[in-house]
Amino acid sequence: MDSEGLVSGMASRGFRVLTDPAQADVVVVNTCGFLEASRSESLGAIRDAVALKQRGVSAVLVAGCMVGNYRPLLEQEAPGVDRYVPFSDYASIADIATDCVGGMPSAGFTLDRLRSDVALTPAHYAYLKISEGCNHTCSFCVIPDIRGRMRSFPVEDLLQRARTLAQRGVKELVLVAQDSTVYGTDIYGENRLPRLLDRLRDVAGLKWVRLMYAYPTEVREDLVDRLASGAPLLPYLDVPIQHASDTVLKRMKRGYGRKELERMLSLLQSKNIALRTTVITGFPGETDAEFAELLDFLKAARFDRLGAFPYSREPGSTADALDGHLPESVRKERMEAIMLLQQQLAFEAARARVGCIEEVLVDQAAANSTPALGRTRRDAPEVDAGVRIEDDSVRPGDLLQVRITASDGYDLVGRVESHDAAV
Repeated sequence: MDSEGLVSGMASRGFRVLTDPAQADVVVVNTCGFLEASRSESLGAIRDAVALKQRGVSAVLVAGCMVGNYRPLLEQEAPGVDRYVPFSDYASIADIATDCVGGMPSAGFTLDRLRSDVALTPAHYAYLKISEGCNHTCSFCVIPDIRGRMRSFPVEDLLQRARTLAQRGVKELVLVAQDSTVYGTDIYGENRLPRLLDRLRDVAGLKWVRLMYAYPTEVREDLVDRLASGAPLLPYLDVPIQHASDTVLKRMKRGYGRKELERMLSLLQSKNIALRTTVITGFPGETDAEFAELLDFLKAARFDRLGAFPYSREPGSTADALDGHLPESVRKERMEAIMLLQQQLAFEAARARVGCIEEVLVDQAAANSTPALGRTRRDAPEVDAGVRIEDDSVRPGDLLQVRITASDGYDLVGRVESHDAAV
């Protein structure tokens, strides 16, 4: 979402997007500072971009999370950057780039009214950020320091953006935020997420609307009823729980315990909502018994999709000052144990889908003996499983009725029964 905004701002001022950064006048690196691995990847990308200045690139701009909180690290580890662009200057990215190259790239495309919206996702799905920032104070996280407190975008602005995307051919809209489930409380004085979902239901052209990044304490009956109410709203929710031991959750400052998680799960599963979650392994002080609690909980909960991450030390977080930091080997070993458990559960669930008819959105057409690839309503783009379709005629964006004929690990295999008449 941030990258699309940066690129759109530059394209509106005459900059042309290239696939080969070595051919560019300006290279923009949009960094992520949430995890140590993300910071390392960002630093590598910056160094690669700076090296291109020896091959004709005029300037390298660095934007994103690391600019605000990790600029000293950037300056030390990746010298040669021409300008750093904090979040507050995103709207001025084109002016900054123009200043760096010493003039407008194209005098014929500089009028403000010629706004270009650049999509970095396939044409049939898009992300819609409904708010920015977070009000939670989880001890392992520095997002509030980087992004600030939550700021919701007005409903009418979001609806206009959704209409524009649908008119452009987007079939699936994925709603994202640092915490989507308190949307609107800052500007309307009440939670407006259910109402926003109701309004999005009426946007012509949208076939799927998917909700990501809910906070467990905010998953309530009115929201769940919306998700279970039928198309275009999908029976799917991403709810990062992070752990299931009361003592670990308390050290994480998550504001809930296992009983609250069990309440949430019971509510969602009673309405057959597909559940994705994430957990952290090896949090400071995590004992063998606390880790066993997490494993037992996951066995019973049987999440549809799950990601596990070893705890990452984040300078400036309150967790960084806790006692009992575990060796990296232990953190990774526990992550692998969870992913092995989830693999078993996911494989069983995939086998149980054989014989069912699923609504599938096609992401990739068949090519070079590779079958077409799509996703069910219970799978989000980029992070979840897929459906392989042996049909050379289907195209990205097609919405199909597919009979599942086999499972292959996490993925499904199916044949087309019919194209959805609603498309």
